[in-house]
Amino acid sequence: MTGVQTCALPIYSKKHDITLGGSINDANESDLPLWIVIIAVVIAFIIILIMANSYIEPLAMMITIGIAILINMGSYVFFPYISHTTYLIAAVLQMVLSMDYSIMLLNRYRQQRIITSDKYQGMRASLSLSFGAITGSSLTTFAGLLALLFMSFKIGADIGLSLAKGVIISLICLFTVMPALLLAFDSLMTKTVKKSLITKIGRASCRERV
Repeated sequence: MTGVQTCALPIYSKKHDITLGGSINDANESDLPLWIVIIAVVIAFIIILIMANSYIEPLAMMITIGIAILINMGSYVFFPYISHTTYLIAAVLQMVLSMDYSIMLLNRYRQQRIITSDKYQGMRASLSLSFGAITGSSLTTFAGLLALLFMSFKIGADIGLSLAKGVIISLICLFTVMPALLLAFDSLMTKTVKKSLITKIGRASCRERV
């Protein structure tokens, strides 16, 4: 009785390069369509526009966030093995994280502009008062994203590295680009003041006194 000799795929793959192709393989590839990214950006801009006190504030925020995202995407030249899916997902997630920090600085600047008539003095006070909160929040996020590097799935390490790097870049742009834009657009923000959507939660947040 003669045995049949079999050849396992792992042994074959060690000796030869295997390339998959065809319409079925292309359909099974995980990819994030570009139109989803565009819709996410448009929705984020609309939400900021509704909540903003001026029509110019969303423009300053989106320019700052856009510069940070472009710098982060350009830095991928040093990381050529980042997947295309991570490339797009990281951009959307970085935008969401950067919006939080931008709103914190913008709110501080609004408060200081009511107190002082000098916009430069107001910006210095805004940066001083918001620096601790913004850096503390960003460093916490940065440490959490670094934990993704230890995932068994490679996409987790890709996203963790991309976003951790993006948080630092967004933080630098927030303290450099956005203050310059707010100072440059200060007069326009005053002229384009609008009513912001404010939710009244006074009754829900008050506790009954004994």
